[in-house]
Amino acid sequence: MAALTLVSAPLSLLDREGWGAAPVGYDAATLYLHSLPVPDLAQQVRGEFAHVLGTPAGRVGELTACTETLQAAARVPFYSDLADSVRQPLDHLS
Repeated sequence: MAALTLVSAPLSLLDREGWGAAPVGYDAATLYLHSLPVPDLAQQVRGEFAHVLGTPAGRVGELTACTETLQAAARVPFYSDLADSVRQPLDHLS
């Protein structure tokens, strides 16, 4: 009987949601918005990406992520649960 050899490649992730170019800070803002239900985590994420999210370009990325999340709230239950949390950052962005 031949020995079975398992070959594995390194783990790779491919983020295909929103395929294409996005504003500066969009990915960091998306991570931040999705962490809002866990306030301690959200604060940590916000602090980690403050160098991006605290810039004018980063605010555009965050506004874009907020807008997409709120638009999805009408169609996807997960996003509707997240919508109230996402509306709070809009106060400091506008």
